[in-house]
Amino acid sequence: MRVANDCHLTYCTNIHPGETWPEVRRNLERYLLSVKGQLAPRQGFGVGLRLSAVAARALAQPATLAEFKTFLHANDLYVFTLNGFPYGPFHGEPVKERAYLPDWRAEDRLDYTNLLADLLVQLLPDEPGLEGSISTVPGAFKPHMDTPEKIAQFTDVMIRHVAYLVRVRERSGRKIGLALEPEPFCFLETIAETVAFFKERIFAEPAVQRLM
Repeated sequence: MRVANDCHLTYCTNIHPGETWPEVRRNLERYLLSVKGQLAPRQGFGVGLRLSAVAARALAQPATLAEFKTFLHANDLYVFTLNGFPYGPFHGEPVKERAYLPDWRAEDRLDYTNLLADLLVQLLPDEPGLEGSISTVPGAFKPHMDTPEKIAQFTDVMIRHVAYLVRVRERSGRKIGLALEPEPFCFLETIAETVAFFKERIFAEPAVQRLM
């Protein structure tokens, strides 16, 4: 829900177990509507939608997506951010470092996040200036990034996703941001490491030329 001129507050559904789209959809009916009724009964309520790769592929089906958009409209809900951090299950079983797999060296992570961008463009409300965001893993679990070749692979896949987001904006007019979440013992763990990665890898001349 809007809490200031340019600030939106969201209820993130990743706190509820659910890997398939039917499970996610039931959670929205059971929990989300109750929370909205208590916090924002007479205004639009923002949804931070967590979608696994399995759920995202199911939601991408035209009939399923159309039904969900009808549900959002009927209940004065809107989606402006997606949780794309866990690719697969992370409730009810030990995950530890597996929570980051597939990481940003993998084609599966790229395809999944590209799909989330496509879905978010279709879900974003038609509000001038409203941008979408997708949260994701901070690259990889740090012990898995122990060679220059692995870091270069991560950089390459990340640049390809940036290029995809540029194409999304060109064809839709909507801006989607990718939010990497630094975490302990991950490749992007500290502010200094994150800044250095962007300066030395993403904003560096070879990366700019590659993106162009």
